[in-house]
Amino acid sequence: MVRTIGLTAVFTAIATLPLAAADLSVAYRVDVGPVTLSSIDFALELGADTIHSRAKIESQGLSRIFSEYSAEAEGESRLDASGTQPVRFQMARERDKKRRENLLRWSDSGGLSYEPPINKPELRASVERALNGSVTDPITAVLRIGTAGDAPCPSVHQVFDGRDVFELVLTDKGRNQIDGGKVYQGPGQICEVRWTPVAGRDKERNVPGDSYDVSFAPVGKLPSGRDLWLPVEVSGTIKGLPFRAYAHKLRATH
Repeated sequence: MVRTIGLTAVFTAIATLPLAAADLSVAYRVDVGPVTLSSIDFALELGADTIHSRAKIESQGLSRIFSEYSAEAEGESRLDASGTQPVRFQMARERDKKRRENLLRWSDSGGLSYEPPINKPELRASVERALNGSVTDPITAVLRIGTAGDAPCPSVHQVFDGRDVFELVLTDKGRNQIDGGKVYQGPGQICEVRWTPVAGRDKERNVPGDSYDVSFAPVGKLPSGRDLWLPVEVSGTIKGLPFRAYAHKLRATH
């Protein structure tokens, strides 16, 4: 499950115009071979000092035969002089008609509260030991990647989704030329994104980490003048099978 959230974190995109306010919707597909495994849709609102976001993931096609999975997430992040800060993150996951919800809140001082609590004492203790001051939610993590400035990598991010803590390590693999059709064409940068469980159920179960190659595009400018980066393609393997995830629709209104 966290693999899905980690991949989702890579895709939770940001507004692409240096305006005081803008709305952005992005649609992605995740294909394994010739089969579309899932779809991911986003809607984001960029204000002067806040970003509100909504995301929806759904299994598609033949994948629904094996497991019908969907997830919806809402987030709020704050923009300040020190960067992009988490405020609130809520996610509802549904698999085969079983629904689970998680809610995270950050105080102005950076303190984190989350619900529901983790029932297993030793598991709860390991997660709370990992919740240091730099931990953020999946949406804010990718916003930090996208608003980093001249390049989205290298960087390291500690992420908490309400159940598991994981680390995203981005390594620079050089520049490339992106042909994203109507979404984006032009120069980009390839980053290897390594996902590793730190604490929680996946860490307890010794779930191995995964790595993906992500093509980022400098699609706009922040009001500060920094480049704004958006992931347009991800490739790697899921349970040993090669996959490709890519943006196929983008719409901005302002």
